[in-house]
Amino acid sequence: MKINFKNKWKIKHKLFISYIAVIMIPLMILGIYSYQQSKQLQVQQSNIVLQDSLKKMEDSLTYKLQRFNAAIELISYNPNFSHIFNEEYKSYYDMYIDLQDTVDPLLNTALFLNSDIARITIYTENNLTERMNSIMPISKVEHEFWYKESLNSADTHWYAEEGKIFGVRRIFGDINYDKKNLIYMELIPEFFFNSLKPSELNGSTVVITDPQMNIVYASDDSQAQLAAVRQLLQQSKQKPNTENSQYIWLNRTMKESGWTISLIASSEALTIKPWKIIRATIIIEAACFVILLGMIWLFTRVFVRRIHRLNTKMRMVEEGIFTISLKVHSQDEIGELELRFVKMLTSINLLIEEGYKSKIIQREAELRALQSQINPHFLYNSLSIINWKAIEIKATDISNVAGTLATFYRTTLNSGNDTMSVRDELLNTTSYLEMQLIMHDHDFDVIYELEDEILDYRMIKLVLQPIVENAIEHGIDQKRSGKGELRISGRLDGEAIVFTVHDNGPGMDKKLSEDILVKQSKGYGIYNVQERIRVQYGNEYGIAIQSVLGVGTEVTVRISSRLQDDSK
Repeated sequence: MKINFKNKWKIKHKLFISYIAVIMIPLMILGIYSYQQSKQLQVQQSNIVLQDSLKKMEDSLTYKLQRFNAAIELISYNPNFSHIFNEEYKSYYDMYIDLQDTVDPLLNTALFLNSDIARITIYTENNLTERMNSIMPISKVEHEFWYKESLNSADTHWYAEEGKIFGVRRIFGDINYDKKNLIYMELIPEFFFNSLKPSELNGSTVVITDPQMNIVYASDDSQAQLAAVRQLLQQSKQKPNTENSQYIWLNRTMKESGWTISLIASSEALTIKPWKIIRATIIIEAACFVILLGMIWLFTRVFVRRIHRLNTKMRMVEEGIFTISLKVHSQDEIGELELRFVKMLTSINLLIEEGYKSKIIQREAELRALQSQINPHFLYNSLSIINWKAIEIKATDISNVAGTLATFYRTTLNSGNDTMSVRDELLNTTSYLEMQLIMHDHDFDVIYELEDEILDYRMIKLVLQPIVENAIEHGIDQKRSGKGELRISGRLDGEAIVFTVHDNGPGMDKKLSEDILVKQSKGYGIYNVQERIRVQYGNEYGIAIQSVLGVGTEVTVRISSRLQDDSK
């Protein structure tokens, strides 16, 4: 009984109840979910603030490191420095002048303009006098861990070791003479503290690590905080994509140094009790329920109205009314149903119209069948009488014309069959050519080049005659000088029979030779022959035309020899 009761419900009632169930479930889930999400929302907001703070710190460090890199590059790319530190001195006086006038001013200027630089030292392989904190032999740093990496690279490398922050870059010489020279720039110990301003981070910890994830700097260097940071770094090494819900950990990599600056904050410290958000969520849910209830009622009416309209049109068709107009205004599923209904009506009307037409065509075909039974018999008898009368009066020419014409129509009609032997097709063509020669007073020559082995194969009828007719009308008849020549050849090519009809007429341009094969052209019957060949044998067979203006035209016909078995 319950199933029958539900089946009797109207579709608008079913839609209304379905919509109510659909919106109630997510609203109930949303009320529970909002409590959990409120905490996450606060974390995300704090994340945005921390991201902004982290970006500012990263920009500050990057800007300063870029200035330091620029100072190092200014020294390393200075051609005078390259000369001083790569070419050995033979005169101490010249060495003293170069160091005093070139090296000392540039180094002092770099130190004066950058208060964060503690010292700049150039380690050299050249025979320069050692100057404390300014010029020292490179042998003093050959044991350092950064020596080989800096010497084998053209970039500035930044390191942090035992509280020291320094950058190293090599000075290159010219092609002929290049000694080992390194620029060493050390920053003041308070560089990170002054650049990052940890007092403004509200309890968060700023950590800078090198590419090997060793701690270079931490704003909170207490043992407990350092232990927690090391634990996070260890987890990151083991499982790089693991998230830790207890901490917000933000990272940015500085291109200038390859270091990673991280901002670590406790999730609990950034969140508050979300009761206000829960209360607001309940109010919003109630308002949404009222609004959705009105929208459900409206949408239900709209959907059902379109289905009711379509149902009314179908009922009219069921009653036999097929002249119905239905406009489709949408592209949804109901619109597709309306569109298919319109197409179905159109198809039905077309079928009805085609049914009437087929009856008319059937009656016309019956009339043509009766005529085809009468006309050939009458035509043969008439030509036979003309032939005998011509013989009686010894009119040989008239007798030949009548006999040739009888042969032509006999092979053309072919007792109503669509196929004939190649021999009969050629007989039909030669009969047609004999009549044309008589009509043209033998003013052109016909040459046959036919292989005997193709004569017993079968083919569809009336293939060569339209092509020969076309060659005479548009080729031989259009020739203005010289005697016309028509050459007809036939040969077996594998499983194909190939015919060629060549005339020495005026030829045609390429566009015309292509058009007459793909569309109906006035005065040309080749398109029809092409279509018949394609239907019978397939698209790999057909007609090809080669024509040269002023030289002539050659038409090649390629058909299959498979119809040979049809006569057996």
